[in-house]
Amino acid sequence: MTVLGKIVKSNSHTDYVCQIYGKHEIESVPTNVDYAFGTFVSIDLNEYSALIGLIYDTVLLNPDFGRLGPRLSTESDLALFSPDYLNERATIVGIVIVGQVNNGSCRQGTPYIAANSDSLVRRLPEDDILGFHEVESRLRIGYLPQLIQRPDPLTRQLALAVVQQLGHLMPQQIPLLNLLEDDLCWQLQISAMGRT
Repeated sequence: MTVLGKIVKSNSHTDYVCQIYGKHEIESVPTNVDYAFGTFVSIDLNEYSALIGLIYDTVLLNPDFGRLGPRLSTESDLALFSPDYLNERATIVGIVIVGQVNNGSCRQGTPYIAANSDSLVRRLPEDDILGFHEVESRLRIGYLPQLIQRPDPLTRQLALAVVQQLGHLMPQQIPLLNLLEDDLCWQLQISAMGRT
């Protein structure tokens, strides 16, 4: 599993903030494709269990933005003359929790246990995504209503991204997933008309 970063804060029991690892923090630095909108991730709880979540937001932090004054040192000079200088640029992503895996057993919905600060966040491999959504070859998306009810305006887009991903991973479920996709597209159009 690709390690993306670590948990730095939570907004609620099911809403976490992960700081993506940058240069010099990890050997293989994640690319923006690794933490794209709708990416399934796991957050380590312990050796045997993890929270399962979806990336729903990305924020770029750059404290140098807006500082228009002259610079005394270039970035390459800082690395040479001030090795203790902290690069305060960061990428953080929002993660909404949709379930938990404990000893290989999957449970969708709100988990009972919360993650800790500094818990590792990893990109979930396709096999694990399938395992989270399949029970005896049947599709399971029990967290979808909870996801759609979130107050964030992008939640229906997130649900649509999930349904489309599952369509690629589970071609045998295409008829059902197409129905869900059509319904979500309709909801997106109706909600957009309500805002005008």
